[in-house]
Amino acid sequence: MNLKPANVDAFAWASYFETGFDEVDAQHGKLVGLVNALGERLTRGQSLHPAELEHVLGGLRKYATLHFATEEQMMVRLGIDRRHLEAHCRAHAEFVEQIDLLAEAAHRPDSSGLAELLRYISSWLAFHILGIDMSMARQLRVIERGASAAEAFEREVREVDPANAALVNAVHTLYATVAERNAELIRAKDELERRVAERTADLRKALDQLQAAKEERVHAEKMVALAQFAAGTAHELNTPLGYIGANLNALEDYCSRLIKLSDTAGSLLAEGPHDDAWQSACRQADCNFIREDVPALLTESRVGLVRIQRIVGALRRTAAAGAEPSTRCDLGALTNQCIARLCPTLPGNVVIEQLAEGGAPVLAAPEVLAEAISEVLDNAIKAVAGRGGAVRCRMGHEHDQVWLEIADNGPGVDPAIAPRIFEPFFTTRPVGSGTGLGLYLAYQTALRHGGQLKLCDTPSGAVFRFSLPEAA
Repeated sequence: MNLKPANVDAFAWASYFETGFDEVDAQHGKLVGLVNALGERLTRGQSLHPAELEHVLGGLRKYATLHFATEEQMMVRLGIDRRHLEAHCRAHAEFVEQIDLLAEAAHRPDSSGLAELLRYISSWLAFHILGIDMSMARQLRVIERGASAAEAFEREVREVDPANAALVNAVHTLYATVAERNAELIRAKDELERRVAERTADLRKALDQLQAAKEERVHAEKMVALAQFAAGTAHELNTPLGYIGANLNALEDYCSRLIKLSDTAGSLLAEGPHDDAWQSACRQADCNFIREDVPALLTESRVGLVRIQRIVGALRRTAAAGAEPSTRCDLGALTNQCIARLCPTLPGNVVIEQLAEGGAPVLAAPEVLAEAISEVLDNAIKAVAGRGGAVRCRMGHEHDQVWLEIADNGPGVDPAIAPRIFEPFFTTRPVGSGTGLGLYLAYQTALRHGGQLKLCDTPSGAVFRFSLPEAA
């Protein structure tokens, strides 16, 4: 971090800070040196990396603790009065607390208060040495001359100038107040940062919800446009499809008549003067091939027509899905009905495990929802039909949602195409065997009912889950 405060006052060591106890004075000098070294770095605005700052402040705290322990052990060893000892120990603890505050402030992104805290520590240390440490030294010298600890303490109290004592007490009270304010500022800043973080999280959540609502609105608008397109396309295709179907029937009848006519002509001309010319004309027209190819062409045309009709039907269902009114219905019972309708047409190597559970009320358009469930069941059946397998259905509740899972033990869905499986007209089946609208229709049906249809992660096979709001 790069800290550039205004000015940090250096602790100028002088002889009047000396207590006369060599070990204490040496440690005071070391402690003052550590404070000044940090202050100098801050004054110059030199960069302090977090690890370096932690090392410096950790060293300051460790050495201060060591020094205070030395003083306290010396006071106990030399027998200073307990009243002074307790007050002195409290002062030491207060100083360590301020170093901890300094370290906490240093680790914040905004370290603008770091210089002020260091200046406070420097001033406190000077006050502490000139005040209570000098009092300790005087009492210990009196004890060395033969006085008792109590006499030394009481003499110290008597000989202190009342005005000076009042000043010292006032300064001590001021330092205690400032220390408390420092702690309160740290706590207030923590609270402010917490509230800012909460507010930021709320704003981020609101933004995400707004974005989701926007995407949902855009999607809904697309669905309205698609529904209009589907309705218009289905309407426009219905009439020509009717023409084509009727024309194919007529064409099949005409072809049948012409083939019979050709057979009759061949019979009449057989072994007559024109038989050779007739046979030559038939060979040139490739009549035998036409006889074989016409039924196949008509069959393929009808298959194509049926496929187009299925697509148009799916488009019409998509367009009309939102028109059917919703009523209270049982999702389990509805699923059982869909299974019962599909069972008679199941391949011999496919089994559907009947869903027995009921009591799952949802508010839905029953026929539309049943169509969606049937599409997902049909998709699962086709996934296992080639090699045989099982389709399993199960239900459950989660909060205010009812869910239905349709699982198969087929080959599963390739992760590369999983994001596209609910797109309209997307299919992996061979040409002519799927419209690519089944899962799309089921997905849109779930959305229209306030729920969702999703492909669940599974180690094998495929699992599709409907989630719908539970009816009150």
